[in-house]
Amino acid sequence: MTDLRTTTIPKSDQLNADDFIGGGRTIKVTKVLMTGASDQPVAIHYEGGDGKPYKPCKSMRRLLIDVWGADGNEFIGRSMTLFRDSTVTFGSDQVGGIRISHVSHI
Repeated sequence: MTDLRTTTIPKSDQLNADDFIGGGRTIKVTKVLMTGASDQPVAIHYEGGDGKPYKPCKSMRRLLIDVWGADGNEFIGRSMTLFRDSTVTFGSDQVGGIRISHVSHI
């Protein structure tokens, strides 16, 4: 078998929308870190993440604060389902992005 899947893995240090082209995935949080970056200040690590954290956009951070609270340490052990939303724009370009569809502990 010539498995072509390895040729389509996005080169990135974090999850990105292309990781969800085949469908959504539920992740269980193991650690939440403040990165110090102004554009992506939060890195959410999860089981099986292989060092590629989920770095939620501002609207998804607001959603998480609304459902789980402002203390990132409280997120540990909780789960969320992530999916690709192809309608997300960056400037005037429709590039796709990661959104949250479900969360545990609500």
